[in-house]
Amino acid sequence: MKTMTKLTAIIGFSFVVAGFANANSSVEPADNSVTSKICAVATKGSAVKLHRAIKDSGLSKHYVANSVTCNGTPLVDFVAQYGENPASVNDYITGGRYSTTEIVAQVNTRN
Repeated sequence: MKTMTKLTAIIGFSFVVAGFANANSSVEPADNSVTSKICAVATKGSAVKLHRAIKDSGLSKHYVANSVTCNGTPLVDFVAQYGENPASVNDYITGGRYSTTEIVAQVNTRN
C-alpha cells in the first residue's frame, strides 16, 4: 500500500511540475504609459487587440512601428522574441512588410 501511495504522489507531482513548465509567460506593463501597454498587448498575439490598443492610445500605427521601443528594443523585435503570434502581429505593425528572413539577413551582414 505504501508503494501505491508513493507512486500516486510521484505521478501527481510530475503533473504539477509539467503544468508549471508549460505555463504561458506573459508580459505585464511596468508602468501606466501607453507605450508599455502597447508592448504588453502586442506580445499577446492578437492583431485586433493591438489595433484597439493603438487606437485607444491616440498614436498612429506608423509612429508605433517606427518609434515605440519595449525595454530598449524596437517593438517588432520585442514581439518576435516574446510574442505568442509574432508573424501575425508584426505583419500588422509593418503593414505586411515584416519578414523573418529580412532580420536574419541583417544580423548576418553585421558579422
